Amino acid sequence: MEKEKEKLMHKNSPYALSTIILTTKHSKSIAIAPSFLNLLSAEMIEYPTDTDKLGTFSGEIERIGNPLDCAKIKCQLWMNLTDSYYGLSSEGSFGPHPYMPFLPCDHEILYFIDHHRDFHLYVSCFSEKTNYNMQALDSMEELEKFSAKALFPSHALILRPDNKQNKSHIFKGINSIDMLETAFKDSIKRSTNGKVWVETDMRANMNPLRMSVIQGLAEELAWRLSALCPKCENPGWGKVQAEKGLACSLCGTETELLKAEIYGCAKCDHKEKISPSHHLLKADPGNCSYCNP
Repeated sequence: MEKEKEKLMHKNSPYALSTIILTTKHSKSIAIAPSFLNLLSAEMIEYPTDTDKLGTFSGEIERIGNPLDCAKIKCQLWMNLTDSYYGLSSEGSFGPHPYMPFLPCDHEILYFIDHHRDFHLYVSCFSEKTNYNMQALDSMEELEKFSAKALFPSHALILRPDNKQNKSHIFKGINSIDMLETAFKDSIKRSTNGKVWVETDMRANMNPLRMSVIQGLAEELAWRLSALCPKCENPGWGKVQAEKGLACSLCGTETELLKAEIYGCAKCDHKEKISPSHHLLKADPGNCSYCNP
C-alpha cells in the first residue's frame, strides 16, 4: 500500500523528471538531493561556484545583507547564468539560540525559485544540534580538550594566530591530528599575544552535524513543494504561521499552546486555519499561567 501511494505521489509530483540547480561550493547536494528525488522525483545538479564571495564563516569576507538576502542572491544569480527554470540555495548562520541564549544555534535557510510558475519559497529552522564553538588558547592540551568537545576529527576546525580579527594566516578544514599540530605550531609562532584562536569549521562539507540539519530541512521543503494550494493548485502549500492562545479548560485563560496552524500558498494569498497537530480543544490547567503560576 505504501509503495502504491509513493508511486502515485511521484506520478502527480509537479516536479517529476525536472532538474533543479543547486548553487553550492560545499557539496550540499549530499544532504538535499535525496529528499527531492524520493519525494518529488526531481533530479538535482550542483552548480559549483565560489559562494565565499558573498561571505565566509571565518570572517575574511563580510556577508552581504542578512542570511535570507544572501540565500536569495545566490539562487537568483546562478539561475540566471544557467537559464534554469528551477533553482535552490542554502545559507546558514550561527550564534546564540533566539529562545535559549545559553545554547549555540544553527539557523538554516533553503531558498527555492520556480521561474516556470513564477514564485519564490523558502523554509528555515533553528537547531541546537550543532558543535559551534570558539576559544583563544595557548597550549596543545587546551586545544585537545576543545577538539574533543568539537567532535574533531569528523568535524573540522579552523586555527589562526591571536584572535578572530586576524585574517592573514588562517588554517581551514583541519581534520587530522597532524594538520592540527602543524597549524597550532605555526599559529603560536606568528601570534603577537601568545594565543591561538580555534573555532569549529561550519562549512557544510566539513561539518556532518550541519549537513544533518540541512537534510531535515530539505525534506520539509520537498514535502511542501509536493503539496498543492487548494485554490490555485500551485505547489508550495504549507504552514506559514502558528496561532497561540489555546484556552485553559479550567479558567479559560489563553495559554502558550497552539490554538491553530495557518496554512498558506507560496503564490496566491489563499490561507486556511488548520487544527494543530496536538488535536486538543482545551489546554490542561498545568499549562495555564493563571491556574499554575
